[in-house]
Amino acid sequence: MAKYVYGIDLGTTYSCIAYVDESGRANVIKNLEGTNTTPSVVNFASPNQVVVGQVAKETAVIDPKNTVSLVKTLMGKSNFAINYNDEDKSPEEVSAYILRKLAEDAAKEIDAEVKDVVITCPAYFGTAERTATKNAGIIAGLNVLEIISEPVAAAIYYGCTKEPEEKTILVYDLGGGTFDVTIMSINSEKIEIICSDGDHDLGGKDWDSATMRYLADEFASQKSYDGDFDEYAQQDLRLKAEKAKQQLSAKEKTPVIVEAAGERARIDFSREKFDEITFSLLNSTVDKTDAAIAVAEKRGFKVDEILLVGGSTRMPQVTRVLEEKYGIKPKILEPDEAVAKGAAIHAVNVYINDQPTLSKWDEDNKGSVTSDSVLDPSNSVEQLSVDPAMMSIGGKKRSIVVATTKSFAVEAIVNKEPKCCNMIIKNNSMPDGVITVSQTFGTYIANQETAEIVVYESDFMDEYFDIDKDYEIGTATLELPDNLPSGAPIEIILSLNSEGILEVTGKDLTSNKEIHATMQSKNIMTSEEVEDLRKKSQQMVLM
Repeated sequence: MAKYVYGIDLGTTYSCIAYVDESGRANVIKNLEGTNTTPSVVNFASPNQVVVGQVAKETAVIDPKNTVSLVKTLMGKSNFAINYNDEDKSPEEVSAYILRKLAEDAAKEIDAEVKDVVITCPAYFGTAERTATKNAGIIAGLNVLEIISEPVAAAIYYGCTKEPEEKTILVYDLGGGTFDVTIMSINSEKIEIICSDGDHDLGGKDWDSATMRYLADEFASQKSYDGDFDEYAQQDLRLKAEKAKQQLSAKEKTPVIVEAAGERARIDFSREKFDEITFSLLNSTVDKTDAAIAVAEKRGFKVDEILLVGGSTRMPQVTRVLEEKYGIKPKILEPDEAVAKGAAIHAVNVYINDQPTLSKWDEDNKGSVTSDSVLDPSNSVEQLSVDPAMMSIGGKKRSIVVATTKSFAVEAIVNKEPKCCNMIIKNNSMPDGVITVSQTFGTYIANQETAEIVVYESDFMDEYFDIDKDYEIGTATLELPDNLPSGAPIEIILSLNSEGILEVTGKDLTSNKEIHATMQSKNIMTSEEVEDLRKKSQQMVLM
């Protein structure tokens, strides 16, 4: 059987899987319904059966209470996605069914096992979101080679990495449920993320919602209707609003038939009106883009190209406004598929370049994780069906320099008030995939017995910000020697790796006593919980 590795774009509204074939070309694999993308919608049809994709999306109209959409917006932020059959389902479990659908359909379509994958996520995803994405892949029974940022994957596919000269690329990624903007410095040897920003609650769904409100108001005006749309009418209206949005990307006007409370109305909907009612949404993306450009320019980078990624960039308003604003005509090519194809190309690189090495993971009783890379004596990793030399990038391993997606702070007394003191700042460069920062603080009072090191993860970039326990991710306690004076020096070291694992070291510089802790964000499953869900979800029949 042929051996391939795969790239998966796990999207908010639509998902996609791709691979690199024997000729070295990246291809999207159709699902069993014959389409290149699969709606990221899951319907719990029975206690042992789930429906995923287009059928689930259509079923949502008649069974909204048992259907989950937009689950990506919950990843790493909540342990709850839906309650079905008196059982809470997590976002990771729901996302795993989407991944299973992609993998199982792809395996049947190309008659090859789907096991080794690279999964993409928004650039601004932090520790919890990235870990949740990886755990979803494990629950789905996949071997997750890496989690890669969507704009990096898109840049790889667009061919930016083949440029001999360095240039600065802005990736504007407007998907169905999330928006992010990333600025990268790229050449044939390296991709370096300069900065990223975004809004995980803004996406094509908001354009749909604005359209729904407009259509509902027009219906009410035509029919003199002052009641509410029930949940079934709301679902039907959402499907029609999305369809109208898509049609207006190709033509100036489209009719929409709205039905509610036994009444029916025809509403002639124009692109001009659509642009008018969604102007504030588009402007929000421009504000985020302006902020990212300001950070890049402060660091000496000027944007040379703009790439459009995500299905919602098909709306003509996006290209028009960006060109008017920045004087650069954006490039758009297969916005629904570019991320998955780039991830597939990257998966080949990861697999080929890392295959002699296995990672051995050990957990101590405290739950901290250590990694030792050891050579596989048998070197029995299966040979890929594609010859990397045939690929447009030649299977060449590129350095990808990531940047921190969150800020990390410790709690300290500043001018007699407790504050969060940022040590690692969002968008700091991580040249070797790790960033280590140290800072010396002092004991607050004389004879202090312990020092509590309280760590926070946030999007704040100021040196200090007010304490908010919602951002707290962990605490470590350093025991201190007797008779220390006030202001006795304590060094705190934060070391963050590319997977978002934070190592915290506290050191009393008087006695050289140390404490070490490993911290992750809240809402991260334990390995035991992930394994239990993997076994349980595999028993569910996928439709």
